[in-house]
Amino acid sequence: MGSGPHIVKKTHPSLPVRWYVYAWRGGPMVHSVVGGTKPALTPSLIDKIAEARRERHMSGDTSKIAGLIDAYQTSPEFKKLAKSTLPTMQMWLQRIKDKFGQAPIAAFEDRRMKGDILDWRDQWADKPRTADMAVSHLSRLLSWAQARGRVSVNICDGMAKLYESDRSDIIWEQHHFDAFFAKAAIEVREGVELAACTGLRRGDLVGLPWDAVGDHAILWQTSKSRGRNRIYVPLIPETLALLERIKARHAAEMQAQRPHRRKPMPKTILSNSRWQPWTPMGFGSRFNDAKVDSKIEVNLHDLRGTFVTRCIMAGLTDQQVADIVGWGTKDVAAIRIRYVDQARVVVDLGKRIARTSVNRL
Repeated sequence: MGSGPHIVKKTHPSLPVRWYVYAWRGGPMVHSVVGGTKPALTPSLIDKIAEARRERHMSGDTSKIAGLIDAYQTSPEFKKLAKSTLPTMQMWLQRIKDKFGQAPIAAFEDRRMKGDILDWRDQWADKPRTADMAVSHLSRLLSWAQARGRVSVNICDGMAKLYESDRSDIIWEQHHFDAFFAKAAIEVREGVELAACTGLRRGDLVGLPWDAVGDHAILWQTSKSRGRNRIYVPLIPETLALLERIKARHAAEMQAQRPHRRKPMPKTILSNSRWQPWTPMGFGSRFNDAKVDSKIEVNLHDLRGTFVTRCIMAGLTDQQVADIVGWGTKDVAAIRIRYVDQARVVVDLGKRIARTSVNRL
């Protein structure tokens, strides 16, 4: 179908000829005239057509994916998304609109559309997790549409993922910390240390408040999911030492400032160079810069494994650690065997060798 103005002639045996001008086929009527010849596209009529097109662009064609995205972004479900989720979701919705915006919604009920989706996904094939995120966000949109009766199926369901790496048994070791700390600013180093001491993911890490720190544990009911998510993390010696260092650094920096320029401690444990709370994206960006400079291969998420080793060394059972970090006990056991038990065996061997050497003298 053409996208230009659509002029229709209607006749009736007992009525004069009538002409109707539509902004586009199936679009709104912008002009009508009784009798005469086919209407000409005058400047005023062209202006009416242009105005109708502007309104269409603003409101979205509800039969197209672009209109579906616009509707989703005004929905209660979209407004309930966490603030940390919104920027990423909006970025992917725009990418979906750029690629599929003018496609009919009905096309996404045809299984042949899967090939087009996979072709679009594969432009990020060199970054498997990014490629999977493309499908994940499109699937989220289609799930919403399915719940609203706009599509009968979500054709993204069951699509194979490109990223399948299991990093649950990967941890940061001392040489990783040494290389990273040599390149990172103090406020980024503190974030890495806190992650290693708590096992928190980035969004919770940067939002963790001071008032969540108790005498023996961190207890926090997060704002995400309307407070249904609760965090319970035991305080280990490394955590207490880190918190004291952050407080001492703040006190020293404020003491060096003129009185009118001094700031109180922010409500969050972590803060940027201006003593303001981090945003997840802000911290993530600074972390990635330091990671690239330090040439380490571990990720921020791998610090959860480091936290697991510290809990094991503190005497917690596999089940207790699994409950804290939300893992299966077999994942905790894998870290215990690979890092903790091996280290203890090596240390014990070293002690036995030392004792044997002493006895021989």
